[in-house]
Amino acid sequence: MATSRTMEDRRGRLRRLLLDAARDRAGAALTLKSDVGEKDLFAPFSPSPPALIEAVWAKLEREHGALASGDLLVDLGCGDGRWLVSGVNRFGCNALGVELDEVLVQRARGEAQKLGLQHKIQVQLGDVMLADISQAKLVIVYAFAESLAGIAERLKEQLSADASVLSIGVSTSC
Repeated sequence: MATSRTMEDRRGRLRRLLLDAARDRAGAALTLKSDVGEKDLFAPFSPSPPALIEAVWAKLEREHGALASGDLLVDLGCGDGRWLVSGVNRFGCNALGVELDEVLVQRARGEAQKLGLQHKIQVQLGDVMLADISQAKLVIVYAFAESLAGIAERLKEQLSADASVLSIGVSTSC
């Protein structure tokens, strides 16, 4: 029969193994592999549920006012473009998405075209740290806490004083 000390040792080893496996999986999820090499990601693609997006828009409207038709909404790491489409539909603003994954860029562009929003939504294939976002009124970013420091500096450099940053899942000082 196992003693309580032996059980603690087994649990500790099992916990370490599980944490190591999780770290390995997270590392793989944060690397975009393509024919031309690998790129580090700020966060893996994790689509927001439509109900969350709508709740966020409602809260922003209540607390900060709506975006206007001439405003630019930017989504850094836009994935399939759902925040862009929802924002344009709700506010009539213009939108720019920046995404590293070519498959997701094509999906986002296809959705904008299918909905007749291609004149309002532009989706760029590229690195979010290199994108010109200086005209943005609202920037959406979904990233792990470790990635936010670099993104925050970039946002402070590029954005005007009246721009806002919406960090999904992790708070930031921008």
